[in-house]
Amino acid sequence: MIRNTSQQDKVITKRSTNKKWMLSSIGAIGLISAVAFSYESFSTLLSAEQVVSTQQLKTAQVVRGDMIQDIRVEGRTLAAVSPSLYAIASGTVTLHVKAGDTITKGQVLASLDSPELHNQLLQEEATLRRIEMEVKRQQIAIKQQQLDNTQDMELAKVELEAAQSEMARANASIEKQIISKLELEQTMVELKRAELNERHAIDSLKLSQEQLNFELQSTQLDLDRQRHLVANLQRQVDALTLTSPLSGIVGNLNVQQKQHVQRDSELMSLVDLSELEVEAYIPENLADELGIGLTAKVQINNQYFPATLMAISPEVENGRVSGRIRFDEQPKSLRQNQRVNAQIIISHKKNILKVDRGAFIETGSASTAYKISDGSAHRTDIQLGVKSIREVEIKSGLQVGDTIVISSLAPFQQAQQVILSE
Repeated sequence: MIRNTSQQDKVITKRSTNKKWMLSSIGAIGLISAVAFSYESFSTLLSAEQVVSTQQLKTAQVVRGDMIQDIRVEGRTLAAVSPSLYAIASGTVTLHVKAGDTITKGQVLASLDSPELHNQLLQEEATLRRIEMEVKRQQIAIKQQQLDNTQDMELAKVELEAAQSEMARANASIEKQIISKLELEQTMVELKRAELNERHAIDSLKLSQEQLNFELQSTQLDLDRQRHLVANLQRQVDALTLTSPLSGIVGNLNVQQKQHVQRDSELMSLVDLSELEVEAYIPENLADELGIGLTAKVQINNQYFPATLMAISPEVENGRVSGRIRFDEQPKSLRQNQRVNAQIIISHKKNILKVDRGAFIETGSASTAYKISDGSAHRTDIQLGVKSIREVEIKSGLQVGDTIVISSLAPFQQAQQVILSE
């Protein structure tokens, strides 16, 4: 007997379509809700031009406060007074100190042996003594000449008085007709001759005195000139012994012991450690913001010392400009050529809008910033003011509390709106 399949068949119950409709409705409602919920996000995403990760960005908040516009530079200490000693004449050098020795003002540092200069001094001293003897001889000759002229004048005066007496007797005799008229005329001639001789003697004495005084003054000028020449040579001979003009240390020796040097050769340099300055290395692009007299602070061993910017070099070397910073009070234990850091204060502004400084200044041409809000960065036009090492002034375009991107703006590619992703 063949069995049927009644034992294998099962009755299938027909499922209700209501449950399937309900599930479809719930899915549709969820989809519509999701679309409605993220409509704004989708709209923002469609309107954005770029998507940038926040991991490569650096942000900062705009705040209000005081700001010091300054620059930080490096430098080294140098002696404000660092003279060099030179050879005043050619000769052999004898050194009495070594490089690095401590010296005091007036101490003998070196000496020069110059036979030529010593010989020249001896010759000029001999010439001086000769001229002095010539002046003395001329003074004696002047006295003798004045004596002779005075004698001639006195003799002429005596002869005049004798002629006047003779004339008086002649006048008395002619009245009594004791002498003739011819004798009277001869007496008158003698009187006139005596008067003329007396006047000539006086004039000759005066002229001789003027001439002798002139010759004496001329010789005296030669004597004075020779004295100055000898004094100058003596000064040069004395300068062959080189003494220190200051208290400090010996810097560099440019000659060897017993070396023969020429005139004006540099022998050594000296350093006055009691008055040191800082030679600051200022970047070329910051030099235009500086001016002489600005306040500065020099950092030495984690301490700041007040100072003043005293000079700025007009010459650019290796992209840097040298500046001289002078301490208001000399720090203690300061060494020559010591490396230091300096802060030069350009200005001090109070109660201004500011933000941390970053690469956005250069990459945004100092006129563009990206303000962050609702997960996006929006391009904003700004106007910057003064800049310091750490901060920059915001003159317009931003408000207190705004958050902006301060790192490089290159990833934004000048887009108007950028989506920020994690």
